[in-house]
Amino acid sequence: MLSLAYWVHMYKEWRLTKNYLIIGPLAYIMLQEFYIFVTELAHLCSERTAASMSATRLLHCDGKGTNNKSSSNRMAYEVFLGGSCNPTTWRSEIAIPTLQRLGITYYNPQVSHWGPELIAQEYEAKQTAKVLLFVIDNQTRNSAGIIEAAQLAATRRESLILVIYPYRQGQTILDETVSIQEYCDLMNGLLVLQYLMERQRIPIFESVSIALNCTSKVLREEIHVQDLHADDGIRPIKISFGQNGMDLLMLREIFRSMDINDNGTVNLEEAWIALQSSVKCNVSSMPELLSVVNKSEAYRTLIDDGFLAKKDPTELRINFEQFCALAMESAWRVKSNGVSCENWTNFFVPESEKRDLYVGVIGKDQFWLETTAIPSIESSGLSLYRSSLNEYNVKVLPQELQRMKNSRLILLIVPQHSRGITIMALAAHLIGLRAKLVLCVQTLPEDCLVSGEKLTEQAVKDYNRGRMYLSDYATREGVPVFQNIADALQHAIQLVQHLC
Repeated sequence: MLSLAYWVHMYKEWRLTKNYLIIGPLAYIMLQEFYIFVTELAHLCSERTAASMSATRLLHCDGKGTNNKSSSNRMAYEVFLGGSCNPTTWRSEIAIPTLQRLGITYYNPQVSHWGPELIAQEYEAKQTAKVLLFVIDNQTRNSAGIIEAAQLAATRRESLILVIYPYRQGQTILDETVSIQEYCDLMNGLLVLQYLMERQRIPIFESVSIALNCTSKVLREEIHVQDLHADDGIRPIKISFGQNGMDLLMLREIFRSMDINDNGTVNLEEAWIALQSSVKCNVSSMPELLSVVNKSEAYRTLIDDGFLAKKDPTELRINFEQFCALAMESAWRVKSNGVSCENWTNFFVPESEKRDLYVGVIGKDQFWLETTAIPSIESSGLSLYRSSLNEYNVKVLPQELQRMKNSRLILLIVPQHSRGITIMALAAHLIGLRAKLVLCVQTLPEDCLVSGEKLTEQAVKDYNRGRMYLSDYATREGVPVFQNIADALQHAIQLVQHLC
């Protein structure tokens, strides 16, 4: 009993100081479980009853019965099971049995009746999980799941594992046939999410089972999801250099300046030195360079197996395609305090390209933009970039994102005449990137019409759930959220004037 008392005392000391690093996170979890067990055992022994092992259920959580627990007493689970919920069964039939077999702790947010009061609880579980396993299943509309994944692609890019099951034309969701228009909106949302993921070099999986194997590997080997390779079952990243913000003309000029003999190849070490100055990548030695090349999935796919086996690394030569792959790898590895260069807080914009406001609207809000917003902005002496599209998609996103990055403030309108999947995903991603943002999020009415098509009661509920998630996340991050479009515009103008 003396040793038990000692461990209980040590647990209390560590919990009070919160200095978990002394023993490590896994040891802390074991100690916390042990403390809970000892406490319950002592209580039961005092009542002369058989010891219950119910305390071990804290290794796994299903989101039920935890609303009354204070945040200081909640455990940090290893995996958060996010994404599609009812009526999907991927958690109960595949994920949970696998994780239990592997001894991996998890938090399951799927409950029989979801309510807004669960948003805060799920948020806390996501914040502490080591791996976020998200499944976007085609059995649901996934408005909230797509928004969450887009946000996490910006804030938890190194620990997000995503599975996507695409929609099919003519399929049903909760016994409701998906129209052609809704199918296009849903697929566009998935394509935009995939684009945002690939900008952060986050692989996408086509199977829950393969994703679980990689989840185990990430936890076991303490690596990032970007360190996974094709051998692990990831789908190759297809984003082009132009889509990733790489200037192909600039890269071509750099390559040509080194290719003096015009033979189509350049020295690897010289290429790296040139890229260091152009993308400001801090890798100084040839051994470090070769280590980077060897770990780069994008680059390894372009070289033969014997490439790195050459005795003299200074003789290694690469072609333009390999040079571009190396440039993308270089850009990705630019870090500032562990945050990707995609973070917008310290982004430099030439004055000639800078604007005060970017106003993002879709559909018939274009009329409001032309007749009301632009005159009001210009009368305030402000400059702007304006979206001129009916919907955001992967074809226009590279250009639109660059315009947003070149603006002091971004105003995005999520209207009540659109399902709003893509613009909500984009807004959540921008919040994660720390962009300066103002949102107008309008709730869909019960009799909502989208391009003349009446939405069902279930569809309105599903798309409004996404709006609730976005509004809650924005509020948590200090982003102003309005329901009235005029109020949002006026607030955005005032904020920009203050920034100027």
